[in-house]
Amino acid sequence: MLTIKRFIISIFHITTISLIFLPSLRSVSAEPYGMAGCGLGSMVPVWKNDIGQILAATTNGSFSSQTFGITSGTSNCTTDGLVKREIAQEVFIAYNEEPLELETSVGKGERIRAVASLLGCPKHAVELGKLMKENHSFLFAKSNSSLETRSKEILTRLKTQIATDTNLSLVCNN
Repeated sequence: MLTIKRFIISIFHITTISLIFLPSLRSVSAEPYGMAGCGLGSMVPVWKNDIGQILAATTNGSFSSQTFGITSGTSNCTTDGLVKREIAQEVFIAYNEEPLELETSVGKGERIRAVASLLGCPKHAVELGKLMKENHSFLFAKSNSSLETRSKEILTRLKTQIATDTNLSLVCNN
């Protein structure tokens, strides 16, 4: 069981390690990040795996960098306090690709409703589900892409199909 002293020491160690990486952050461009969200932790390029996401979340919490980033529009955060929309869409698709593909074959489900919300048209989830079902093989065509690239491909294909639909193109703010 961790004592308060051990907890403080571990926070100190993580903070020290984070400060070592701080000078190199200026040359790092904003990239898609994982579940830890925006903030200083999202700017460290080696923290993209699961353990890294824990370190990123700890760094964001330790420095309050996520709060600062959200209010200032820095560290991969937007000025309105929301994660950049397209990155959020890509991350969602990356982490939910298989179940989303299953729901798309049926044309309905909670992930399709979530995608509709992320695309700015939550009230049109049923229509989006029908569109996704009709274009299932196109949207989820297999490729040799990496996880990050694959989610971007699926999102691009979906947005292309939305743009060709007369009603969804007007209501979705993708």
